[in-house]
Amino acid sequence: MDVKKKILIVDDEKDWIKMLSIRLIHSGYQTEVAFDGLQAVEQAVQLKPDLILLDIMMPAGGGLGALKNLRLSTKTFSIPVIVITAKGDKETKEAAEKLGISGYFVKPVDMVSLLLKIKELLSV
Repeated sequence: MDVKKKILIVDDEKDWIKMLSIRLIHSGYQTEVAFDGLQAVEQAVQLKPDLILLDIMMPAGGGLGALKNLRLSTKTFSIPVIVITAKGDKETKEAAEKLGISGYFVKPVDMVSLLLKIKELLSV
């Protein structure tokens, strides 16, 4: 039996989440959702996803705050995180990279590149 890899999508834009979920499910992944930084950490601890897709600009601590907390927890520090954000500035990218991200995509996202990166990270 083939167990589907679980991806946690963290974003406060519901239309984006819906579109991304459809693409990921169609590509054979299971998706879970969180809508802010606090939920991101709670869901990651509870669900133990194989990968997290994380927005930067959102309520309750934002993406960088969530990323810091994910890296501090023994339950979540090793989960690969891909940042997907509208913030394409160098400072945000560098801050995220210092926290150990596995990828950084600026919206609008090239879905082919994103799906390739996800496949690369999850086919270990």
